[in-house]
Amino acid sequence: MSTLLENLKETEKSWIVDFLLLLIKNIRSFRQKQNINNQIETYCELTQEWKEKIDNSFDFNQFLIPLTKSKINFNLFETKKEELFYIIDLKPFGILKIPQQKTDLRKELQEKLNYFQVEYERAQNLLNNEGFVKKASANLVEKEKKKLDYFAEQKKKILEQLNKLI
Repeated sequence: MSTLLENLKETEKSWIVDFLLLLIKNIRSFRQKQNINNQIETYCELTQEWKEKIDNSFDFNQFLIPLTKSKINFNLFETKKEELFYIIDLKPFGILKIPQQKTDLRKELQEKLNYFQVEYERAQNLLNNEGFVKKASANLVEKEKKKLDYFAEQKKKILEQLNKLI
């Protein structure tokens, strides 16, 4: 009789495995689509039904951290209001909220902008050098002018992207 009772208790908890697999699948899929390689802090808001089932005896993070390099925080009601989140539906359990990483994108765009600024100034200085313009072939001077235009266009595009982030 005791084994039947134990099996019944185990069956009642089988939803934990389903939930864990769903979390792992969604976090990995999200990281792959967003090309995110670093750790992600995630928040899970469970429906009332599933909130009541979690008795905090099972630590999901012991599996999530090694398998997804992500730690999950359950039912945090207050998150920064200005923070933007990606929302992933975890039917029937609830939703997964992953903060958008604007700071990383802003830093990456700023680095690109700095690179194009340096290259723009290099090409501009070269074209402003009368000695270079007189001695260089017309083809080489034309290539530098095209580079200057290209770098100016890239700077403009990146500045537009940075302004959208603000």
